[in-house]
Parts: sequence; C-alpha cells; structure tokens
Amino acid sequence: MYGTFNSFASEPISPLIPTANLNVHKFELGKRLFKDTRLSGNKVTSCHTCHDLNKGGDDGLAIAPKQTFNSPTIYNASKNYTIGWLGSFTSSKQHLESILANKNIMGTNWPFTIKALKEDEHYRRAFDRLYQNDINQENIIDALSYFETNLIEPSKFDQFLMGDLKAISPAAIVGYETFKDYGCISCHQGVNVGGNIFQTLGVFQTYTGIDGHYQTKKLRVPSLRNVTRTAPYLHDGSIDSLSQTIKVMAEHQLGQSLTDLEVSQIIAFLESLNSINGIVNDETN
Repeated sequence: MYGTFNSFASEPISPLIPTANLNVHKFELGKRLFKDTRLSGNKVTSCHTCHDLNKGGDDGLAIAPKQTFNSPTIYNASKNYTIGWLGSFTSSKQHLESILANKNIMGTNWPFTIKALKEDEHYRRAFDRLYQNDINQENIIDALSYFETNLIEPSKFDQFLMGDLKAISPAAIVGYETFKDYGCISCHQGVNVGGNIFQTLGVFQTYTGIDGHYQTKKLRVPSLRNVTRTAPYLHDGSIDSLSQTIKVMAEHQLGQSLTDLEVSQIIAFLESLNSINGIVNDETN
C-alpha cells in the first residue's frame, strides 16, 4: 500500500510509516495494561480512561477532573518532539513514570498492582514470554511504553504523499493548498502535522480561554492527525466546533479571516489525516 516516497519529497508534511517488525506480543501486552484499572490507585481509572482507543485517543472532555489541560490524543504521540502541552517529557517512559505516580491521575499502588498481575494467568504467560515471568514496575512501564510508542495510525493523506493522487478528494487537495497558502503549515508540519514546536496562543490577537484568562505560556503545537475526532479543541477544550476553531486560529494566530468555503475545504484536508482504519481495531477487554 505504501510505495516509495519520491514525488512529494519537498512537501512540508512527511508521510507517517507504520512500525516495521512490530513485536505483536509486546504490543498486545502493553494494550492490555493500558486498559487495566488495576494500574490505578482507585482501581477505577486506566490509561484508556483519558485516552479512549475507540474514539480519537482522548476523553472527549474539555478538561478532565483535577487536570489543567485538555487531554491530547495518544495516537501517533511518539512522533511528537516532546510529550504534553508544556513539553515536560522527552520520552514515553519518562511520561509514564510521572503519570503513574501522580495521585491526581493514576496514583499507582505498585505493591498491589504487581501482586494482582502476578495472580492473573494471562499476565503470567505474557510476561513469561517477554520478560521471563518477571512482573515488576520496570517491565510494566516498558510494555506500556512499547504500546504507546508503536500506536501509529497512517492516513489517506499519507498515501497521497506516497504518490497515490486519488487517495484523497479534490476538496481535500484544495484544502491542503489553502492550509499552506494561509500559513497554517508554519506550525503544523512534519510527520505529525504539528507536535514539534512551541507557540503562544494569540500571535496577532490575544485569545481569552475558557476560564477568562490569557494563556501566556508557550504551548506545544498539537498534531492535527485525527483532529476531526478529538473535539473539544485547544489546550482548554474551550471550542466544540472544528470549523470555529479553524476560524479562531486563523484570526488569532495568522491575522486572517477565512470564508466558509475555505474552512470547509481545510476540514476536508483535515479529514484526510484521519487514521485509515477508523482508529485501531480494539478488541482487548
């Protein structure tokens, strides 16, 4: 399905390539851990709670309870330059260690979690295959990290970049050109169509967030992959509509006013960035 990347080599967006030689057993173990509530102190929360694999990889909330920012998608997150809105983490393992230790998020009780997993026959077999049955904090985080790092979901736009000119609609192609012409591409480029630079919100016009305050810190520019599935939008989840978000970004970040037609064309382009499989086929209990 993916040919040689050639004709579009000069494009500011790079194609997303699936992981080669994926260790399926390790990936599936990580996915099961990702959804296991026994990793949380309250035995109710899992990683999947805030990053639902059956949706856009987030929780669909403006801001999750006890959190400061809108939950970003977990899909293709390993392709971001750093992790988190503030870019506080440089690796998946570093991020997981912090999240699992944070009492406002997971608050993992490691002695309980390790004991519970050791009593689970499925986990005993899985860890025996991969880690010689050593179920410990380090290996649990390693399996989780492997899953998150390899949660890569290419899109039709990637097929387009690889030379299949019929992979996306004419409206999406026009939308991509409009996206570039207006300068959206200056922040949203690279393999993840964002995620690799920091920017203030309100370059041309100050933006007031959902709490009535200005955002003064520079935030990591989010990836636009699967963006049509991850409402509400912005760091504070203050806008429900993607079309309104596009207009707000054009006005506040670029000093531009877009027509409804231009917005619809850009949305057609953004839809082409959705995962081909309609998000991972998730059957793990």
